[in-house]
Amino acid sequence: MPSNAQSHATDQVYKLPSLAKRDNHAKCNCMNSPLVKGGHSTQSVGLGDFRILGIDPGFGRTGLGIIDIKNSKLTHVWHSCIDTPSDAPFTERLQTVRNDLTEAIRRFNPDVASVEHLFFQSNVKTAINVGMARGVILLALADANLPTVELTPNEIKQTVAGHGAADKKQIEYMVTRLLCLTETPKPDDAADALAIAIAGGLTYQTNQKRHKSIK
Repeated sequence: MPSNAQSHATDQVYKLPSLAKRDNHAKCNCMNSPLVKGGHSTQSVGLGDFRILGIDPGFGRTGLGIIDIKNSKLTHVWHSCIDTPSDAPFTERLQTVRNDLTEAIRRFNPDVASVEHLFFQSNVKTAINVGMARGVILLALADANLPTVELTPNEIKQTVAGHGAADKKQIEYMVTRLLCLTETPKPDDAADALAIAIAGGLTYQTNQKRHKSIK
């Protein structure tokens, strides 16, 4: 990515500079839903309904997934993956993550975000680098004034698959089923981001209802 962080590709609808090969509106079985037409939302999210951006943090690859939630209905909107070149300076890789995430927020206008908590890494250097990327992600979300739900991997698995020991294949199966998709979202990072969006969205919805009942 250029050092000035400007786009290095021709701007396309729902295409981000480093996402061109990953950008995806998955095939869906729910295309008659009022929130979906042509694979992306055509209506603004109203009172009690919201759009959530799920993020699987990383510095080499960051998964992004967006869904709409209306009552208890989940609708797939978009998923993709930010790839950063391994030979680029680390600061430029962080810059790419920040810029592409900011652009995704601008284009899809989510109401809330969900980010996976950093889990323990045996490789200390990798853990530190992922932690820095996660910090950049949280800063971009704060700059966009997005409420953010942070969940552990076990909380995500528990919400999506019903138990915290679910493996990747089980999570992918449940994501595909819950979002009425005809095929498993790819790459894996994007599928994980959709799982994070589902878990974060349902958690946010539950918290909102609980807060309303207290009032």
